[in-house]
Amino acid sequence: MIDRHTISTLLGSTSFKNLVGVGMELKPYELALLMLRALDNSEEYGYIVMGVSKLINNYAVVGLSLTVKDSAKEPISTALSLISVELEVEYDNIDVNGRNVFVIKLKNSPKALSMNFTRDLDSQEGFIKNLIVACLTLQARNYYSNASEDERNDYIGDMLAAIGYNIKDQTRRGSSSSGKGSGELDIFVSKDRLPFTVIEAMNLSSLSTNYINEHLDKIFSYDTSGNKFNVCLSYVKIADFNSFWERYSAHVTNHSYPAPLLSSDTSIDDEYGYSELRIMKTNHNRSSRTVILYHICVKIH
Repeated sequence: MIDRHTISTLLGSTSFKNLVGVGMELKPYELALLMLRALDNSEEYGYIVMGVSKLINNYAVVGLSLTVKDSAKEPISTALSLISVELEVEYDNIDVNGRNVFVIKLKNSPKALSMNFTRDLDSQEGFIKNLIVACLTLQARNYYSNASEDERNDYIGDMLAAIGYNIKDQTRRGSSSSGKGSGELDIFVSKDRLPFTVIEAMNLSSLSTNYINEHLDKIFSYDTSGNKFNVCLSYVKIADFNSFWERYSAHVTNHSYPAPLLSSDTSIDDEYGYSELRIMKTNHNRSSRTVILYHICVKIH
């Protein structure tokens, strides 16, 4: 329960470190940063109060619409996913001096709090790290154990968008595997309004080589600009994941790609070292330039 008297008291002075007052903020990444600020102290609870303006010595209550609460659930949930520790949270509209404010109450944690993601949004390495963190977060959520590919893709896309990537899902772009008409990319990422990378995803319950081949080839036909790197992401639900990975990595190393294979590299898998998420890359010759295809397989429990 959020106590109105406590909120009124905290708004009475800017010296309280466990309250962050803002006008309005529901962008998940920025909201996650506000959560960390509110909890960067030894108090049992931290608060984010929306609908206020910070003055020199206190906060002025400006007020905001009661409908904010209705649109806050998803941004708050996404923001919490960006933080390294699972937090207890509640939120509600509170009347302060006859005006409505929206309050998020967070229980502090004895564990060190930080953002899961890197803010290096420009580099290939930063993107892969952020994608892997998003995959690990999805992997830990029971809801996605029996989810569809689209539901899993939506979650990954939402997580990447929350930290600042420009995401479009199932963009109508490129040519289909049959070469007839336009096809769909699972997740298309752009930067500065230019293509950055493509994520092509699939649900797998076995090493279905024909199905995998279609997706591998699809990446090159749909990436019309020839990105420096793209990603083939597999959500794998299979008992012997290690055996699957060994067969998968052998298969993609021997596949005949539209862009000729130059080499393969599994050293990146050792860098991350996860047993239930595996990664490798294949290097390809595309119009005399070397491009990279990352292969990420996530075990779905």
